[in-house]
Amino acid sequence: MKTSKYGYQMILILTAGVLALFAPIVLKTKSLSFIIAPHALLIVLFGTLCAICISYSPKELFGALISLKSLFVSRESNLSRCAQEIIEIAKITRAKGFLVLEEISQQIENPFLKNALEYLHEDCDTRTLEENLKIMCFYENKEDFKNIEIFEEMGGYAPTFGIIGAVMGLIQISASSSDPKSLLGGIATAFIATVYGVASANMFFLPVAKKLKNNLEIKLSEQEIIISSVIDIANRQSSIIINEKLNRFLHANNFKGTNKVIPFAA
Repeated sequence: MKTSKYGYQMILILTAGVLALFAPIVLKTKSLSFIIAPHALLIVLFGTLCAICISYSPKELFGALISLKSLFVSRESNLSRCAQEIIEIAKITRAKGFLVLEEISQQIENPFLKNALEYLHEDCDTRTLEENLKIMCFYENKEDFKNIEIFEEMGGYAPTFGIIGAVMGLIQISASSSDPKSLLGGIATAFIATVYGVASANMFFLPVAKKLKNNLEIKLSEQEIIISSVIDIANRQSSIIINEKLNRFLHANNFKGTNKVIPFAA
């Protein structure tokens, strides 16, 4: 795995967004005091974190944090290579039967395809096979769905706690200050909590959830075509028909990759 170009772009865009949001205030006031409010930041971040901790287990939260790594690293898509392997497997199984799958599966790098072939080797009943593959797909991606859900909910909690922070700040100011100038400055500081809440939700939490969702959609589409192809192999479908189906899918989704096929020792 390596750092993706999107990872660098995301960092640059996020930095540019923060600068675009706060730079006009700094340039006008010639001070950072209006945008730096540690107590407001604590209310927004810790309030959001506490709300999420109530809803989810520590293990689920840790998994969501780990999923952020996928935004900065890229796994080169091997679906093009996987498609070539599927075609080769279809040819071999039509000629030699499903007993060779045990040996072939050991040479497959794609974990989902490898597990699917093991299911095919164990049971060639297509209905049972399809059910097993769909269940495997569900459990394999269950954590990804949970990660998306967590960041979406954080994007909903953060603005709310920003408003709470602003109201708490106004209550404190109105109770302790009688100087109009000091009061106006305090109001500006109080409302920065709202900015923190809305900005963190719309510049980080929700965009992260959307990116994770896009990655999952790509992964699901890959697994869907693998399931369909394995079912075709179980039905002893012609490798030519499978090849045409895979080519249409790869062309429609603009997948790029090596066309090198692993020489199976079958």
